[in-house]
Amino acid sequence: MRKPPFCGMVAFYEAEEGLYSLSDMVRSVRGCSVNNVALAAAILVFLFVIGFWALRLRDLIQGISRVPEIFPDEGVHVEADTPLISVIVPAHNEEVLIRECLQSVLDQDYPRFEVICVDDRSGDRTSEIVREIFHNRPNCRLVRVKALPEGWTGKCHALDVAVRFARGEWLAFLDADSALEKSALRQSYNQAVTSGVNLISLTPNFVMRTFWEKVLQPIFSGTLCILFPLGRVNDPASEVACANGMFYVISRHAYEKIGGHRDVRDLAVEDIGIGKRVKAMGLGIIMANGRRVMQTRMYTNFRDTVKGWVRILSASMNYELSTAIRQLVIHVLVSVPVSVAALYVYVPTAMQIWPNYWFILPLLCALGMALVTSLFFRNLGIPGSYGVFMGVGNLVLIWVLAIIVKKILFKDCLQWRGTTYASTLYEPRRLDPEASRDYAPLPSRGVLEKVEGA
Repeated sequence: MRKPPFCGMVAFYEAEEGLYSLSDMVRSVRGCSVNNVALAAAILVFLFVIGFWALRLRDLIQGISRVPEIFPDEGVHVEADTPLISVIVPAHNEEVLIRECLQSVLDQDYPRFEVICVDDRSGDRTSEIVREIFHNRPNCRLVRVKALPEGWTGKCHALDVAVRFARGEWLAFLDADSALEKSALRQSYNQAVTSGVNLISLTPNFVMRTFWEKVLQPIFSGTLCILFPLGRVNDPASEVACANGMFYVISRHAYEKIGGHRDVRDLAVEDIGIGKRVKAMGLGIIMANGRRVMQTRMYTNFRDTVKGWVRILSASMNYELSTAIRQLVIHVLVSVPVSVAALYVYVPTAMQIWPNYWFILPLLCALGMALVTSLFFRNLGIPGSYGVFMGVGNLVLIWVLAIIVKKILFKDCLQWRGTTYASTLYEPRRLDPEASRDYAPLPSRGVLEKVEGA
């Protein structure tokens, strides 16, 4: 006679048949109860994973519908009397990358622009290379910063100083590890005007050459998109806001109205702070897909990638312990080891209970991951083959999130590009504009005395 499918029923059924003693029956019931609990836990894990990928799919669909893509050489006509744009490039020990970056700016087909490169306390040949590139170019200027005032991050201070030399009605900020296609500035300005916004920022094509770049860059950039879904950033009705400091163009009117870099002077993600302030004041922001007109190589090795993304992700979460722990738990639950453990527990029992349907939950999990990964990679121009590294990348992400939790708990000092900021700890800061109104402008006297223009 076939046994009933549920464990508890099996024990009592066989006891009635005289197959079990009382003690055997108790042990069987206890074992079956444990199995049922484990099965329920495995099902909950699968449901959580399915929900996670469903939310990511929703974000991607919103992003595709709301995030414009910038294409090169679309033939968009720009009048000769268009406003002057000041392109500002901060550089700190960038002798390897600065030439390609600045040359890509000088090759822009926008009719009116100037270039200001600010050398922020570099100890290499950065200034020498910039002088060589800018030689006999009247629209180019090198600014050298020799000291960092208390209360500022190096990048914010360098950009604040550079803006004082800028003459443009619009300001474009470009990181030294990025390069632009020749129409990027023209197309970005046109998109901002067409969209009626004061700030436009681009997502780049990530240059990934080493193994760890291919493993880590997609998972980390994807995590940032979870924190700031681009579709919601572009939705005026949503409070979600950010900008990408690799490259963004902002009107001087909006820049000055939000207090410029002075109002985000101590933030490790000043770009997000600026995006939040522009949107909060109703000045309008838009994120655009710039993978065809901009490329960036953020990091080249494992150590720098981990250190860099610890800084970016922790600051993006505003050093909120609850947010960091929540993200850690989420990514543990969707990790490969947890899914494998859930499968190990789920499959034997589920096959007995639902012989024709047991595979549905694992299949939905796999399909969700494959679909979202494929769409996300295609949207960023990342080869689909890199998806095989997602499992490993997720484990490193878990490690990074654990490091962030530790740093927040112990209130470690911020370390960034060789500088330790003793007064900038891993604790909540003025990332949101509502909390930043109590900032008093710092005096500029003395700072400009340490700046050289060329």
